[in-house]
This record gives sequence, C-alpha cells and structure tokens, in this order.
Amino acid sequence: MAEKRTLTDAYIKNLEAPEKRFEIPDKIALGMVLRVTPTGNKSFAFRYWYSGTSRQRTIGRYGEYSLAEARAIVNDWRKLLDDGLDPMAEKNKQKEHSPITLKEYVEIFKNDYVQRRLKASTQKTYSSRLNKVTESKLSRMPLEDISRSQVRSFLKSESKAHPTNANRLHSILSKLFNEAIEDGYMTKNPLIGMEKLTQERPRDVSYSNKQIKAIWEAIETEWKPLRSLLKILLITGQRVGETSQMKWSDLQDNVWRIPSTDTKNKSAHVVPLSNLALREIEAVRAISGAGTFVFASLQKPDHHIKDFAHVTERIRKKAELPEFRLHDIRHIVATKMIELGIEFIHVGKVLNHKGLSASNSITSRYINSDMHVQKVNAMNTWESKLIRITSGLEVISNNRAGS
Repeated sequence: MAEKRTLTDAYIKNLEAPEKRFEIPDKIALGMVLRVTPTGNKSFAFRYWYSGTSRQRTIGRYGEYSLAEARAIVNDWRKLLDDGLDPMAEKNKQKEHSPITLKEYVEIFKNDYVQRRLKASTQKTYSSRLNKVTESKLSRMPLEDISRSQVRSFLKSESKAHPTNANRLHSILSKLFNEAIEDGYMTKNPLIGMEKLTQERPRDVSYSNKQIKAIWEAIETEWKPLRSLLKILLITGQRVGETSQMKWSDLQDNVWRIPSTDTKNKSAHVVPLSNLALREIEAVRAISGAGTFVFASLQKPDHHIKDFAHVTERIRKKAELPEFRLHDIRHIVATKMIELGIEFIHVGKVLNHKGLSASNSITSRYINSDMHVQKVNAMNTWESKLIRITSGLEVISNNRAGS
C-alpha cells in the first residue's frame, strides 16, 4: 500500500493504469483508500477495525461517487464506529429491508472480487461474460429469491448457441453466489451440485515439426520487439503474461529471475537462458534498453506489450493453423522436451508448472532444489532440437524417415 496523501480530483483523474493493483490511503478521511487496478478502474473503500478484527467495506467506483461523496460516507461510517456500531453489520441490516438484485450485486462483484482477485486479462473476460447476466431477466430478481431451476433455465438458453460460454458462466456465477454468501446477501448457492450442461472435449494441442516451423516463420514476419517476445516463448516455454513483463533488472548472469509477484502461481522462478534466448533479448536492447521492460510497447515505452489477440490471428493465417493459440507454444515446449527424454519433474521446473514439477504434492516436501543444472541441460537440449526444426533439418529428416 502506498503512503497516505491528500487525494484530489485532479490527482485521481490523472492516475494511469498501473502494472499491479495498488491502494492509496487518504489523509483527509481516516480509513478511506483509493484502489486502482491494471484495467484503469478506480474505486473507494473503507478500512477499519472492529472488535479486534480488520474489516473493509466497499464504497464504489470513482465517477459513480465523487471524492467529496466518498469522504462524507466514510465520515458517516466513522460516526457509527464512535457509537460502538459495526458499519458492515449495519449494512447487513439494510439488506434485510431492501433485498439486493442480481444485477446490483454483479456490479459489486466486478468492483470487489474481480478487481481484487483476478489478473487484468481475466478481469476483462469476467466482465464481458457478466454482461450476459445483467442483460437477462434473471438479473432483476433479488439474490435470495433466485432458484436452482431459474439459473439452470438461463444457462440452458445460453448453451443453445454458445455451449462453451454457458459452462464459463456456470463457473463465474458459482463464484459470484459464493461471494454473495460471504457478503451476507444470500444463504445458499443455487449452483451447488449442478453439473455443467456441456461436456467439453479437450483441444488437440499436438503440433508436428512442420507446423512448429510454420509458427516460427510466421513469428519472423512480426515487428520488434514483439517478434523477439514470441520467439522467447518458443525457446523457453514460459507463460506469455510473465514473459511480456520481463524487466532488464530481472536479467543477470545468463538467467532470468521472475519475482513471485509476476508469476501465476506466486512462486519466484529462475529461467536459464540459452544462447538463442540471449541473442533475441540482445536484439531488442537498442529499442528498449533504456527503459524498464525488455519487450516495451512502441506506443507506451514505459509499459510492456499487452495485446496479443491480433498477433494470434496473424499467426493462424500465416501458419495455416486456424485453432492456434499462444498458450499452445507452452504445450509445444513441454511435449517436445518430454519426447526428448527429459524427465517430467525437470520439465515442470523449467516451466514453473506445479503439476509437472510435483510442487503441489507430498513429494515437494523432499524436493527443495531448484534443479538449476537440470534446467540448463533441458533448455540446451530443447534449443538444439528447435534449431533443427526451424532450419528445416528436422522436417527433412522426418520426411526421409517416412519415405
């Protein structure tokens, strides 16, 4: 949390979307904080102690509430505390007299849970899918009155045209109802025990050497530093979100140290960099070397590259792979490493994948080593294979073997 400051409208309006969600306490209204998320959302909340417990009550978005209104609300809540009353308990009493609708709670869920718990990219997906909910008849009903059959009817209607989206909505609504229970708006989740309407078939993410070569060649046509970023994905097998945030300060002695704050599983990760990876990183130093990020945005040099929807579509067309997704590159690296005889646990350590590296099992108690030597060997073995594939040697070899 940042230091306290006297918030002003001018200051709040000029705040740019940060890389990480942060909060700024207000000097004027004791306990009030301004929350700013990577999506640019700005909202007010009230932090306080009651009966020895730290509590928080959301006020609302900046814009829906002015700075002066938010401060006035906090002052009212502080008066409740002075009278020995808990602002959250008083809020729950109000709910009993005026039941909240699903549509109203969706907005609370977006401003609180979605911003607090999810990454910026996931926030957009959640918000987009929740718009389906707010457009439905179901959204006008009080939360506590929503029945299992009504939710199922809504999901059935959605599944007729968009079966996969219906499954995603099922998961999101389940989280929303659980959060509403925690907030005291309802007592039972109508989705508990309900199976999803559609059985999804897992995508086939296996790629031939010829297809991998086609992906590499499609990447070669992209602009720098995006081209190098994409190549690093295929060289190292790391996540696109983590790779895009690579900082020059994270690079030292031929390794890339990813801090726990930047990883999906909140576990710090060390990635050995092969010669091919180091060459790609050096290739962009003239472009972004003076800034923070290795793969800096050309439009906003103080930000890293974030939008990958368009490049994914371009790779699909150029490589003639209509189902291709950027995350498939991670599958490619994992699969090829295993085919090369690299042990599962070493692949998992390279990719910082808990399932493969046994980090989520009892085995992890006895495996405290980062296995750096094994990771270096795995990276070098995969680099040699990748060079053969992208140069065409492996494709030629496969064709001869099949002839």
